[in-house]
Amino acid sequence: MNNELPATAAVQSPQTPIHREQFNIAAIEVRCVAPIPLQPPFYDATMGPFTHYRACFVRLTDYDGNWGECEFPTTGLDLLKDVFVPFLLNTPASTYEALYQQLYWSIRNEGFRGGAALALGHLDRIFHDLAARRKELPLFRYLGGTQSRVQAYASGGGMNLEVSELVDECRAWEADGYRTIKMKFGGLSTTVAEDLKRIALVREALRSETRLAVDANQSMSLEKAQVVSRELGAMNIAWLEEPIHSAALHEIADLCEHSPVPISYGESERSALVFPSLVEAGVQHLQPIAGHISSLNEWLSIAELAQQHGLMFSAGGTSHLNAAIVASVGEAAQLEYLEPVVGVVASLLRIKPTIEDGCFILPEVPGLGAEVDWERLEKEDSIADQQIWR
Repeated sequence: MNNELPATAAVQSPQTPIHREQFNIAAIEVRCVAPIPLQPPFYDATMGPFTHYRACFVRLTDYDGNWGECEFPTTGLDLLKDVFVPFLLNTPASTYEALYQQLYWSIRNEGFRGGAALALGHLDRIFHDLAARRKELPLFRYLGGTQSRVQAYASGGGMNLEVSELVDECRAWEADGYRTIKMKFGGLSTTVAEDLKRIALVREALRSETRLAVDANQSMSLEKAQVVSRELGAMNIAWLEEPIHSAALHEIADLCEHSPVPISYGESERSALVFPSLVEAGVQHLQPIAGHISSLNEWLSIAELAQQHGLMFSAGGTSHLNAAIVASVGEAAQLEYLEPVVGVVASLLRIKPTIEDGCFILPEVPGLGAEVDWERLEKEDSIADQQIWR
């Protein structure tokens, strides 16, 4: 059998060390935590309320007893059970290159830009945790990184907040040492005047050296985004995030050509193959989420692309679980911390990065540097569901 992926199907450089390693999976376990209430519920520009955080984790164990574990999307659990589990448990010891190729093509009919690719990206992250633990290395060092600290930016500013609440939240983050803060704005029914007033009040409340970014969650038409970007040009805004639909590449190019504020995209993507088109369109900040791109190999290639073109680069998702991956890229990368939503994950972890002066500092332990406290959660009767396949 030919084990070479077609050139259009995978980004070959840079490759992570996992590429040639052997795996033989003996057991796969899923544990879901009881939904964690968000207080208050969170709204962004196009969705909400987000009332609870629902966390599921998958653990892979090999025949030598080594294991890796990380979160896994609840929407991907059927794919895990029906496709990934039977393949992994019935495949003899094999290189990760060969395993991943089969996993990659198993989702072809689901498409490479949707939920199946996201599930594969999460599974790939679990394999990397296993590989790093097996080598007794922190994941960021396994991936070639040298720094245990990653610069974070605070993110939130939900649309459900009154302006006074929004200002207080942003000022608190500034006091905690975050040098960049991101707020939500826009929506399906707001006016340009309302949007700009909300942003201006926050900008005025923060120190001039504190960078303020704004995120519209794809809620705007091109025409509205053009007006807003022109007005933001005079407000000292770090970047304007996803103002229009992420698939509208021609419109994104039009917006980028005339916007005085850097435009950012990438959170909605699942494949590295899209990002050269975003760069060509003029996007100045690439934001792929680690674990949401279908492999860390592809995610790292996007970081390399940003470096080659002198672009800003950051990643969000579940910050405590992605900090090691973002740290592996170096000082130029930033980690988004959507504290009102993903901050609750810290309560599940017995090992986790610490947060100091706007930075996540990784523990020098094997793997991701984040480990769920299952013993405590079991005592608290907080495990909602559990399955294991052998």
